[in-house]
Amino acid sequence: MGLLCLASLLLVSTLTPSSSAKVFPGEDMNYLGQRPQQPLIFADEPSVAAKPPKALQTFSSNSSQSSHDYHVYSSRDFAGGRGISIVTTEERIKKFQDVTLAPGINDNSSPPFLEQDIPGKGRGIIATKLLHRGDRIFAHTPLLMIDADVFDGAEFEWSALEEEAVNNLPAESRKMFWELFGQPVLHPVSGRIDPNAFDLDMSDDGDSYYGVFPETARMNHDCRPNAAYYFDNNTLTHYVHAITDIPPGAEISITYIDISMPRKKRVAKLLKTWGFNCSCSQCSLPSEFSRASDQRLDQLVKLSGRFEDGLLMSAPTAERLVSLFHQERMHSPAAEAYTYAAVSYCMEGKYTETLKWATLALEFSMLDSGPHSPIVKMLAKLVGDPEKQDCWLAGLKGIGQEFGNIHGGKVDDDDDDDDDDDDDDDDDDE
Repeated sequence: MGLLCLASLLLVSTLTPSSSAKVFPGEDMNYLGQRPQQPLIFADEPSVAAKPPKALQTFSSNSSQSSHDYHVYSSRDFAGGRGISIVTTEERIKKFQDVTLAPGINDNSSPPFLEQDIPGKGRGIIATKLLHRGDRIFAHTPLLMIDADVFDGAEFEWSALEEEAVNNLPAESRKMFWELFGQPVLHPVSGRIDPNAFDLDMSDDGDSYYGVFPETARMNHDCRPNAAYYFDNNTLTHYVHAITDIPPGAEISITYIDISMPRKKRVAKLLKTWGFNCSCSQCSLPSEFSRASDQRLDQLVKLSGRFEDGLLMSAPTAERLVSLFHQERMHSPAAEAYTYAAVSYCMEGKYTETLKWATLALEFSMLDSGPHSPIVKMLAKLVGDPEKQDCWLAGLKGIGQEFGNIHGGKVDDDDDDDDDDDDDDDDDDE
């Protein structure tokens, strides 16, 4: 919320190409000691091959009866035989031709968890060893990607496309799909896609898809999850990482909803969409504790809104927001508050405090948004040299009364052009 305006503050006034502007796990992350409330270092991932194979070279197009020019594009060879089916238009499928696979994906050989029945929840995944913040849990490509615009058409058209997409998958992938939880609806394929699909943002053009990742879909919901996920649209990979330490025997969970909602709204949303009454620890609080939590959430949303609206806020107010996120055990969304605190201190010209909060914001944003997201690139610059950023001493210099006043409230993409030139060989998002 509001991070686009914040990102505009983090732009360097005069930029030169610098390797520090590109942040990958294991590089330039050890800015502060690994103490409580301090960032952890990501483990290095295997390097990407010099020339990664093009992922979608063997695509075939299958015509449908749709009057909206939507087709099913399938490849059974994709991702080492895992396969994929994409429902989209002839024009939009061209954007997938440059996809390259990341290393270490779809590897289920030695997972740090086991899948088992959990009382009252059905199947879930349980940690089999201590997982630290930043540890990877999943990295998978989708079995299905369905253009969100296809649902503007008639139901009989898009349901036929969904069925064709599933039928075109390899046998093992079809089996994984049919093992997913299904809602009792007229179309059994749709009954599995609807409750299990993730929203995917594919481009700056606003192309949106629904993606099905069976492994991640088996993770249960918690209103205070211990894992977070993001989607890398360059490699079509869905990553899940621990966002807090997870002891052996604990269930690994993600969230299905906006967890800043009060308890009553969370419970109603989960029941309506997924058909279960949430029994997580947060929703099971005694009434007086639940009311106190809802009051904190209300404060949290209001404070976030003031930052989001571009109002100039003080560092103490930003730290109050951080405190609310911590009290509510909202680990991944706290990246927003860390960013606000970093920018607030940057505007006051306080180097150490800026570095502390910017480094935390960088780490959690990488886990929640991915290493190549715009906010991560902006935070990497702030961590690299706070004094060179536009936010530095902006409050004391009287440069604008709103966050959005600098660069018109927009992220200047041009300053990242040099940084992106070498990204082709760095497609491992870990």
